[in-house]
Amino acid sequence: MGKKVALALTLLAVTIIVSACGGTQGAGLSGATATTASQRPLPRNRHTDPHKGCSSQGINSTQMGIGACTESGVEYVVANYGGVVNLNTLRVGIVSVFVAPAAHGHGRTVPPQNDAFIRFILQVQNRDKVPHRFNFGETMLGVGADDYLESVNIERNVHEESLGAINGGVIGPGETLRGDVLFDITRADYEQLDRSGRFFIWNFGGHASTQLTRRTGQVGQIRLYAAEPG
Repeated sequence: MGKKVALALTLLAVTIIVSACGGTQGAGLSGATATTASQRPLPRNRHTDPHKGCSSQGINSTQMGIGACTESGVEYVVANYGGVVNLNTLRVGIVSVFVAPAAHGHGRTVPPQNDAFIRFILQVQNRDKVPHRFNFGETMLGVGADDYLESVNIERNVHEESLGAINGGVIGPGETLRGDVLFDITRADYEQLDRSGRFFIWNFGGHASTQLTRRTGQVGQIRLYAAEPG
């Protein structure tokens, strides 16, 4: 899996599996073209300081470091595909990723406003000592210069496997919930997911925003363009 695999896509019928040496496919959607995330040489895990700058610790797209750091007042916890991020209240990893031409559920079929829906299957663990609810709109997808917020209306009313809908999104202390978040993206962006894609997640109670400031607090980021070694 060491070499980069180019995405093989059609405009409105495609499924992507970004697999990190053993990631699972899960339930398939219509259309099926599989690929793997590109893998670059990664540094060995080492201690990082969340109060120090990201680039000064090699946590950037050039040196590919992972761990915690601060940039422009925002604390990031960075991992690669196949790894996990440990935020203050939750621990999350991406199980797999799909792209589909429409969303289905509750007897409805809804097309995207752009070219396709991208579906991230996540596994989220509550690290806190009290129950928490995983909110709709707690994650964001970045591809190149574009940022996408979740398709919350589709997650609430159509997609039955949304994390925010399963068990009401409630996760008990130490428990884990598995489900999906959806984004409505353009063809141009899903063609470069394995070159510049980043998945962002906020702590419980947080709400994703395309404007990251000092008030944002702690944010997790999983690179889609690099995979953990298997």
